[in-house]
Amino acid sequence: MTGNNEFLCDKSGNAITCFHGTYYDFDYFFPLSHFGTESSAKTVLNEGKWKRDKNIDINKPKIIPVHFRKGIYLEIPDLNDHYVEDWQAIILAFLLDKTIIEDIDNLKKWDDIQKKCEFVALKKLPYQYDFISQSVDDGKIKQEISYESLYDKANAENLFFQRMIRFFESVGIDGFSYKNFTECGGDDSYIIFRQNNVVRTDKTLSPMKTYVDAEKLKYIEQEFAKDYVLRLLTTQEKEKWIKRLHDFYDFRIDEIARQKEKLVQCERQK
Repeated sequence: MTGNNEFLCDKSGNAITCFHGTYYDFDYFFPLSHFGTESSAKTVLNEGKWKRDKNIDINKPKIIPVHFRKGIYLEIPDLNDHYVEDWQAIILAFLLDKTIIEDIDNLKKWDDIQKKCEFVALKKLPYQYDFISQSVDDGKIKQEISYESLYDKANAENLFFQRMIRFFESVGIDGFSYKNFTECGGDDSYIIFRQNNVVRTDKTLSPMKTYVDAEKLKYIEQEFAKDYVLRLLTTQEKEKWIKRLHDFYDFRIDEIARQKEKLVQCERQK
């Protein structure tokens, strides 16, 4: 498929095809689902976590091919676990100095990255960081989650992700990409924000029916911003943030080394 105006394309103008390995049966992907090469999807299927889930049949693996709707995908380091704390570190770096993300991704000298982090940590925080990370009571979580069809389960983690997705979309970002050294040798993998940002090519599906009450969601954020008092990171917050970034950095180095050793072992077996 060349010269495609609908899908995300490679440098040759061909629609990018990626894959998702799973044992579950479903039509639409969850927000923040991951996609990569076919070989990386096969690697995911061999992970031990599947055997611990009694709700799946490990004798029926699925590798689902997809295209992505055209958009801007922000390149980030591979976060490994992708917990809330990992995403908070990325959000903070993006807000304070986007080049920190690029420096980690390109494995610039860590001492230089740390100095940059120490310097930008002297800036006052934009309100968005505290808004996305805000602790909200259960009733308000349920209400805010209901204003959009991103998530059906109302919990603090999903509210964090909903607010995070909306923030990145507000600055023109449609998803994330990262160099995947965990399941493959550094090929691009992708993370989508919304269910309809990805199109399956193994079956024909109508776009998922979605809804959003943008006015109510905007009001919630505006009310928070109106009362927000600009602040600095605490020493504890700064140290925790820099440590998390260092973890991303070390993980990248370790995974590259593991892939190199894997190649050496393959050559020895020939």
